[in-house]
Amino acid sequence: MERYQFVKDHVYGSFQKIDNELLRTAAITHTNSVDNCITLLAISRGLSLELAKIAALLHDFAQYTQNCPHKDHARLSALYGHQFLENSKKFKMREIDEITYMIGQHSYKNHIDSPMCELLKDADVLARFMEDPYQMFTGSKKERLLNACADLNS
Repeated sequence: MERYQFVKDHVYGSFQKIDNELLRTAAITHTNSVDNCITLLAISRGLSLELAKIAALLHDFAQYTQNCPHKDHARLSALYGHQFLENSKKFKMREIDEITYMIGQHSYKNHIDSPMCELLKDADVLARFMEDPYQMFTGSKKERLLNACADLNS
């Protein structure tokens, strides 16, 4: 998990530089929530914990550090993640591709993707629920939340 810690230090170090206190707090809180949720789900589903946790760290990076429009955040976070991970020289290209594909797809909650993509989507929804359990979830987000909870219960 040395690579995970390397990415975590970079991500949270970048978040500390965000001037807007509300945005900085949201970045830290949500990223930490997704990281925790993906840990539980990856273990329960028998999926790669390290790659999952790295994707969780980077999944909204552009939204918080570049304050980009929400509709562009997954694509821009994936692009940033690809460049950062490749430049680090710590990852194989197939690992970078898997992580950044997960990030790029995580906003498409209505589509079914690879198990790793589904893991990040479900962790993102579960984290949002944990952050505010009184918000309304409908459609695919509600289904994802229920499925994620069922996976944790089995």
